[in-house]
Amino acid sequence: MLANVLKWTLFGAFAALLLATVALVVVVQPTPIVKEQTPPSPTDVQQAKRFVRGVRLALNTQTGEPAPFTTDLAALNGTLKLGARLIPGFRGQMEPSFDEVIGHASIPVPFTGSGQWLNVTLAAPSFEGDFKLSRAQVGPIQLPPSVTLAVLRTGANLVFGNHLGDAVTSAAKQMTIDGSNLRFVLAMDQVGGNGIMRGVFGTLRGRAMPSVDEITRYYYLIREAMENGELPTEGSYLPYLAFTLAAAEDGAEQESADNAYTSAMFALTLICGAKDFSMFGGLVTGDLDNGRAWTKNCSNLTLNDRIDSRRHFTTAAAIQAASNRGFSVSVGEYKELNDTLKAGGFDFTDIAANNSGIRMSNLFMGASLQDWPALRARVQAERDVIVSYDGIPQIMSEADFNRTYGDIDDPRYLAMLNQIERKIDQLSLHQ
Repeated sequence: MLANVLKWTLFGAFAALLLATVALVVVVQPTPIVKEQTPPSPTDVQQAKRFVRGVRLALNTQTGEPAPFTTDLAALNGTLKLGARLIPGFRGQMEPSFDEVIGHASIPVPFTGSGQWLNVTLAAPSFEGDFKLSRAQVGPIQLPPSVTLAVLRTGANLVFGNHLGDAVTSAAKQMTIDGSNLRFVLAMDQVGGNGIMRGVFGTLRGRAMPSVDEITRYYYLIREAMENGELPTEGSYLPYLAFTLAAAEDGAEQESADNAYTSAMFALTLICGAKDFSMFGGLVTGDLDNGRAWTKNCSNLTLNDRIDSRRHFTTAAAIQAASNRGFSVSVGEYKELNDTLKAGGFDFTDIAANNSGIRMSNLFMGASLQDWPALRARVQAERDVIVSYDGIPQIMSEADFNRTYGDIDDPRYLAMLNQIERKIDQLSLHQ
């Protein structure tokens, strides 16, 4: 009796596996329906953060009542682009079509050895009440929309637990479509309460920040290069940038490119950036020196012949690297405006140094690792990576700033920022 039960159990498992294999062969395709996408850019990260922020505001409503949430396809596509952090190789794209939104996804099928893809297309119409699909297709096969939605809901329940599929599909009470803009009414209390969505959002925003050990490795590389004379302690700061970018590229062979870049820039900033960087938002804690007394420092190194420009450029690059990883920090002229006006002055050249560093981080973190050697080769002189200050106003009093530029919303102020960005566009690094 037991032998028969075991036999039929094994037969059932084999049959199920055979059916699943046949089904997969039928639906997989040799080409993806979503074209190849570049790595997530800083803009994609910001779009995803905007989407996450909007959903979480609805999720955290204190009234318990359904809350409105408005987004657009740019934010949704930015979030989908980061989906490769959940499913390696994932490609996703959403587009409007009359009164419905169409989503396409291409997922590489592992172990096929021949670049096979699982292509999925789902369409959702405007609705009020229960969420529904108007069209579903997997590979070349059209599926019943209601059955497909039930399968997706059950799959999410099984994979994520806590009845996530049920919670998500019941959370949306209404969706209206206006071109590329979408307005939802969400009841997110169940989704927010179980903590699952917070974990998903955390993954979309990016992996955890580099550990102290990872930063320490680059910190010691730079410090030891200074101690043995490989890096100068006088003159131009450029050798430090070249050394650090090369070290990050080498490290990226063992770790991800964004992790290597962030770790290396943090280490460089702790050595040559703003003195209080280690306290900024708790980004870095602990004593990286481990009791070692270094004999050399970079206090006399300059960028654009200025020590403060070196600090501004490096610190802004590091903080932007953190921001591109999804870490919530504020960078740019607003902090500069507030800080310098408190000290009785304002300097557009500090913004120029900040934005030059920010743009460097955006460029490297938005590029594939195979493009890094060519990017590094473009940096042969300081003028390749930081703008000249010719024509950019330097230190001015609060009264002079208010008289000449008004405030940060004034067209004159914005015109100067645009001028700085155009100058950055012309740098060799960004050509």
